[in-house]
Amino acid sequence: MNKDDFKIMVVDDEPVIVKLLTDNLASLTNHSITGFTDPYLAIQAFQKETFHLVLTDINMPNIDGFALLKQMNAHRPSSHFMVITAYKNIEVVARSMRLGASYIFYKPIDLEAVIAAVDTMFGRYLYWVERLNEIGWEK
Repeated sequence: MNKDDFKIMVVDDEPVIVKLLTDNLASLTNHSITGFTDPYLAIQAFQKETFHLVLTDINMPNIDGFALLKQMNAHRPSSHFMVITAYKNIEVVARSMRLGASYIFYKPIDLEAVIAAVDTMFGRYLYWVERLNEIGWEK
């Protein structure tokens, strides 16, 4: 698998955050990045396409990041999830983890930390794909 085959979804109701993350992640990691400001459209796209990693905000109108994580994780539990939030409290951290998030980032976003986490998640993905290939698993 090439780096550009690893598909990442960014979901945040703030267009500036989506642009910041999609532009920087695309240029600095060479992964395929798709951004959404509407969580409903993100869920629809997630159900139609394979996204290996989803980076989502928690506080969004109409549907929050917790509901988004729950729906996406139920649909494709093999995907990886990371959370962005402005709220530093134990409830957000615990709930995010219970819903499948591997990393939590606080606003303002530390882009270097996000890139390091994306690299780690890509490595984990490659590891598990290799293990599945060893046992002859096919999609």
